Amino acid sequence: MVSGSLVSPDVDTILYLFSGSLDTSKWWGIRNDTFHTNNALKKMGYIEKLMMGDVDRAACIFRTGSMNNGASLTMATRLLSGALGIKAKILPMCNEKVDTMIQTPDGVMHFQDFWVGAHGTPDVLDVGISGICEASPTREVMDALEREENVIIGPSNPITSIGPILALKGMMEILKPGKLLPSVP
Repeated sequence: MVSGSLVSPDVDTILYLFSGSLDTSKWWGIRNDTFHTNNALKKMGYIEKLMMGDVDRAACIFRTGSMNNGASLTMATRLLSGALGIKAKILPMCNEKVDTMIQTPDGVMHFQDFWVGAHGTPDVLDVGISGICEASPTREVMDALEREENVIIGPSNPITSIGPILALKGMMEILKPGKLLPSVP
């Protein structure tokens, strides 16, 4: 969350890539985004750990508003995709709240706090996934994995992004070679 808005960095990176607006110099955020809101908050003494651009923030506000009005994360992502002119089907792995947590010598911290707030400097003792036991892939995700010819899983770190996807109930079974992916000789 940033200022009360749900940030979904992996989904957002894919949305921005498919909308043609991804800042490919950083591989996150919006190319040429402005930071007027972030700078105004800073002048008021309100410091956010994540410096979020104005258009990026608008996407998070759109998502959060949709969800506050009853949309699931999947539906909010579909609505946001449409608003960004994306024709591809972009799906979050689940609708439940799942967070990657990093165990450091100073304690457990959310991945975003570790990476953005602490600049990835504390030693990593362990990585956990909070909420994963209660989460399950959406019907839309399972349908796509069963029916679609091309599926991209991503976009980011194999431990903190792809790891939670693979940890979802039933995900490893549907991704087994021969079931969905061609077997490697």
